[in-house]
Amino acid sequence: MQKLTVKEISNVVLFLGIIILFSTISIVATNIAFMVTDKVYNGVTVGDIDVGGLSVQEAEAKIKDSVQRRLNKTPITMRYEGDNWPLFSNEITFAIDSTRLAEQAFNVGRCGSVFRQFKERYITIHGGYTVPLIPSYDSDKLKAIIADIAAKIDRDPHNAEVRLDGVNVIKLPESKGIKVNVEQLIKVLNSKLDDGFPVVIDIPVSEIEPTVQTSDINDIDGIIAMYTTQFNPVNENRAQNIQLAANSISGALLRSGEIFSFNDLVGLRIAEVGYKEAPVFIEGKLVPDLGGGVCQVSSTLYNVVLLADMEIVERTSHFRPPGYVPLGQDATVADNLLDFRFRNSLSNNIYILSQIKEDNLTIFILSKNSAMRPDISIESANKKVVEPNIIIKQDPNLDYGRQVIETQGQKGFMISTYRVKRSSGKEVDRELLFTDEFKPEDRVVRVGTRVSLRQAIK
Repeated sequence: MQKLTVKEISNVVLFLGIIILFSTISIVATNIAFMVTDKVYNGVTVGDIDVGGLSVQEAEAKIKDSVQRRLNKTPITMRYEGDNWPLFSNEITFAIDSTRLAEQAFNVGRCGSVFRQFKERYITIHGGYTVPLIPSYDSDKLKAIIADIAAKIDRDPHNAEVRLDGVNVIKLPESKGIKVNVEQLIKVLNSKLDDGFPVVIDIPVSEIEPTVQTSDINDIDGIIAMYTTQFNPVNENRAQNIQLAANSISGALLRSGEIFSFNDLVGLRIAEVGYKEAPVFIEGKLVPDLGGGVCQVSSTLYNVVLLADMEIVERTSHFRPPGYVPLGQDATVADNLLDFRFRNSLSNNIYILSQIKEDNLTIFILSKNSAMRPDISIESANKKVVEPNIIIKQDPNLDYGRQVIETQGQKGFMISTYRVKRSSGKEVDRELLFTDEFKPEDRVVRVGTRVSLRQAIK
């Protein structure tokens, strides 16, 4: 690179100095010209309303007139995919403070530090200075209107689904959800109104991805396990509770390695979501309580999970054995206390479907079928019957020797349950699942001790 001579450097410096001098003179002269006027500086606009060269009173009148003419039209229009929603000024108490805006326009380049005044004048000269309109409106009314519009636009996502037609698997693709981004809409609205109006605003939306997508169910091609229990539909409250809980788990997809929680998916068994009072075991006694019958759903699910060869993470037996599953094959649940949980220990995703027909509850587990799957059965062993204790209570209110059964008592049981796998009819594995103990209920007999005068004489 060739070096500049001293003379060439001097010429460059002189040239730059001349440019700076003339620029400074121009800026100073312009600023002096600005300072001697009692009008709004030329180049100042309020929103898109040019008020340069006007007095404060003239600027105020012009702003007021322009705003009024525009308010007679539709100041705001929101639109989405061909639908328009006009918003009129009286709907949100829309207003402009023309007096304040005119004063702000006049103060451009006149208020603040010397540097700030110089800066504002420079901007005004070289591109114009805009005072934002900043209209006022009732934000609560605006949000209410936007909420009504959002209700028409918002769409819940729909998961990809698996259905059964007999034993045939039918797959339905997912669809994305749509939700209006209210905060962003209001932010864009304010920004555009600052520049002027009427405005047309494209309503911003966010897409919501479904939790189950087509790729999650691609490999599901058949039923790998199913289990059915019966209930009495005459007990309408209990039947409704079973229906609600069964619906809650139906359509659940569990990816390989994930853990399923019955309580998390079904939720609290409360009246607000439709659960009714029906008989349940509490501390060994059959009493009415909200959600009675839900344990039949968890127990049915427990059995089909066993048959599908998945890992049990949490399971608790009832205090007394229920009648809808074989002894030792139940799984009780209770809000915030007892849960039924299992892990999808298979190499493929599973899909749960429940079905109620008349008095039958059937739960299916669907996944990728394999010819290598063993035949699985649930078997019990080491069943032991425990007789109840007999408790004798002396009762002075009963005649001597008379007996009254206060509590009938019930037998207790101990039983071990196994998951047995067979291949080509030959047992290849026997897994101890649980050894359950159902304690007996004491038989209580009251025996009279009251002796009458006649008996005493004899």
